[in-house]
Amino acid sequence: MKKLLALSVIGTSFFITSTPLRADTFYGADYLRNGDERYIEVFSFDNETNIKTKLGSYLYSTDAEATYINDFTPATSPYSAKQFNAADGKIIIYGSTNASPNQPGKYIEFDVSEKTWSEIQDVTGENSTFSPVMTTGWATKNNVTSNSSNISSNDTDIAANASNISSNDTDIAANASNISSNDTDIAANASNISSNDTDIAANASNISSNDTDIAANASNISSNDTDIASNASNISSNDTDIASNASNISSNDTDISALQGLISTKSGSTTTARIGDSTKNTLEIGPTTNPTTIDQSGISVSGGNLIKKDSDGNIHIGKNSFVIGDDVLNGAHPIWAEDENGTKIPLNIYGSDLHINGKSVQGQIDSNKSNIKNLGEGVAGSTALTAALSALPQTSKESKLSCGVGTGAYSSRYAVGFGCASKVNKRVDINAGGSYVFGGSKSYGGGTLDSGVVKAGFVFKLGELNKPTQISMKDKKVMETKIGTLTNKNEKLQNKVSTLMARLERLEKIASRDINSQDLALIKN
Repeated sequence: MKKLLALSVIGTSFFITSTPLRADTFYGADYLRNGDERYIEVFSFDNETNIKTKLGSYLYSTDAEATYINDFTPATSPYSAKQFNAADGKIIIYGSTNASPNQPGKYIEFDVSEKTWSEIQDVTGENSTFSPVMTTGWATKNNVTSNSSNISSNDTDIAANASNISSNDTDIAANASNISSNDTDIAANASNISSNDTDIAANASNISSNDTDIAANASNISSNDTDIASNASNISSNDTDIASNASNISSNDTDISALQGLISTKSGSTTTARIGDSTKNTLEIGPTTNPTTIDQSGISVSGGNLIKKDSDGNIHIGKNSFVIGDDVLNGAHPIWAEDENGTKIPLNIYGSDLHINGKSVQGQIDSNKSNIKNLGEGVAGSTALTAALSALPQTSKESKLSCGVGTGAYSSRYAVGFGCASKVNKRVDINAGGSYVFGGSKSYGGGTLDSGVVKAGFVFKLGELNKPTQISMKDKKVMETKIGTLTNKNEKLQNKVSTLMARLERLEKIASRDINSQDLALIKN
């Protein structure tokens, strides 16, 4: 509840005749609430203009008076707890310490000129918990009315006394001079006329003030009528809202009852709840169009499969499904991919690396591809090295020492060899040599095919030795036959090497995923 304390300041001015003048300014204090805040608001009121002006406010509690700022509890009553020091122009508001009447009192001052508050000060003296009395210069609104009446009465008494004195003077003067009495009567009439004029002006002012008050009251009545009509409209709107809420609550009760009918406890279990029944066995979540659907097969979103289990027990994930097979095939658990029509499609590991036992599959493929390529190049180099070695001399017939240089080429690899053969004696020949392939060694993962090779050997002759003679035609033919046989064998060996190289090239194609069915058939053969 808001409590209003209206205080008036009566200022007295003294002139030569010591006639008192009535003050036109009142001071007041409101005790206001704003949520949990409590504060004092000081205002002034001009009696002539009827204007109320806020001068300042003081916050003394922020928690609904559970505690008080600076332990100061202002007195909300009586009026005597507020004083005005006219000499200093300060309003003094008394109170207690934390609302306790048994502790020393406190007070605070408000400077009406500077519009500032002083610090909280303690009341000292023999009775520090006193409730101060009214001091000169303070009055309530009733006091002001009473003072105004008394002043008016004093004016009347003074006028009466003046009249009596004047009457006495008139009586005394009458004995002296009738002319003086006439002058006095004339002056009295003039004074009365002047007094009547003053009274008439005062009445006119009061009538004008009443007109203003009547107009203000009419405006307030009109405002009240508007507020009453607004309240009636709000009440009607609230009635409508209450009815609507009641309808919604009833509808919600129906919906809740229907949902509760779909939820039951699984038979034979106290911890498992069931949703739906034999006919209501599909749950839709979301809007009517493209909802998320949950049924016994699985979950679908916007009409497309998210996850489901088909009649064969296979798990399908996604619309174009990643499928996890239910059965074990050839000792392994199968996985594959299908499109939305159930046709098997390639399974593509896109944007990620597939690992098996912590090993990157793509890394192994790349490594195997590189190793196979290097192995093929190494085999080609080995073939070139062998061809180069085969061109070197094995024995020396016509001289003590024979040396030679040979070369070999195969599948873009080239090798050069150098070797010598020496006749140690008639029965023993020795030979040694080596070859080098250009392009360096090749690593195939588990080992390395070097770029060079060496060889050494000896020939030990048994039986009777024939002296060298010219070769007969028969021996020549035999030698030619043997040479032809060796040539054929060498060609077969080269053919086998070519076949091996072709297979290596196909293996390279397998590693790079370029193999076709014809190549695969050739590999199998």
